[in-house]
Amino acid sequence: MPFFIDLVTVVFGPELPVLQAQAQSVNLYCRDLGIKNIYVIVNDHDQVADQIDPAWWGDMQHRVVILPHRVFSTDFVEDGWISQQVLKVLGAAISFNTWSMVLDAKTLFVKPLIFDDLMDSQGRPQTGALGIQPVFESSARIVGELFNVDVRRQLGPGGVPFLFNTRCVRAMIVEIEQRTGQSFPAWFQAQGEVTEFILYSGYLESAHALDLLYNTQRSRLFACNICHSEVESFDRKFQEMQNSLTTSIHRNAWSRLSQEQQQQYHAFLKQRGIAL
Repeated sequence: MPFFIDLVTVVFGPELPVLQAQAQSVNLYCRDLGIKNIYVIVNDHDQVADQIDPAWWGDMQHRVVILPHRVFSTDFVEDGWISQQVLKVLGAAISFNTWSMVLDAKTLFVKPLIFDDLMDSQGRPQTGALGIQPVFESSARIVGELFNVDVRRQLGPGGVPFLFNTRCVRAMIVEIEQRTGQSFPAWFQAQGEVTEFILYSGYLESAHALDLLYNTQRSRLFACNICHSEVESFDRKFQEMQNSLTTSIHRNAWSRLSQEQQQQYHAFLKQRGIAL
């Protein structure tokens, strides 16, 4: 099979159990995605990298590349949410495949993902696009000022799994460094409010490449994610999971679920062949 895509996932110590579940899910449901490399980037102390076993990925273990964050030769802030975002971009930039799909460690595939189904007849990923939510308006404003563009939309699904075009990620990093006079990691982390996906979407908008490279009218990336503010909507979200491509539950949401709800999620994953 020709290679079409690399996976990039970012993890820190407490997420290792769910990373192992993600590895199972990738081995089960991404066999026809055309994966060459699976980059696992550790957003934590180097010792965490030693605890990650490529055998978790089963038949795909020979594709796993484990990278401590020191390999990027830059300083990282203490805020793990910010450093996680910059590591996703840097991870996509080291790929030599056309596309890089970035994940959180808690992102679990629960149905097959086939490369040909993901792409439209023009070879564009069918990601869809969505408007900027109020909570991210400050991010859109900063990005708009940087690239002199009005950022009104971002590529779907608005989170992970997210597809970066490798060539465009590299060009974006170069342009940001030219415009700001700073290294990309230093500039990004200093902003505090910029999100990686709005930044990339805004860059593509400024380059008139958003609709050229992506099918923004149709999405094949159906993700069901539960964050801490969505715990009360668990029953509705659980129904959405039945037809989603990926699922995830944030650790702050998980701790607030009832034991019955946690067991319900475990049973759902077991039904899909995943042990958490």
